[in-house]
Amino acid sequence: MMSNTQVCVKCKIDKDLDAYHADRRTGNRKRNVCIDCRESQRKITNLSTFDYAKLLVEQNNSCAICGVEATGLKRELSVDHNHETNKVRGLLCHHCNIGLGNFKDSTTLLSVAIEYLERTDGVA
Repeated sequence: MMSNTQVCVKCKIDKDLDAYHADRRTGNRKRNVCIDCRESQRKITNLSTFDYAKLLVEQNNSCAICGVEATGLKRELSVDHNHETNKVRGLLCHHCNIGLGNFKDSTTLLSVAIEYLERTDGVA
């Protein structure tokens, strides 16, 4: 039997499924972050066009991590932010943004990953 509620992974509140956007990739067809938390997230990362352009110029029109030029990308650079302070850190390409997310923004995990690559001759 399917539950009519789920706990939002951001605010940790058990909410009715109507409080979530649809997502066909999940078992219950709902996102794991509630609409309220998603809207709060958007407000943080929704820089004005002027502020985005200013940051892009400061970063030489490229990703703050890998340096790939924004003009050659299919997607625009993502607004990266600190998930604890909500402070914008910079603009990242999709791959770098997903990479940080997959490592949970943890410098410890990233350091362990670097050590792993160095230990296994995985450095390109």
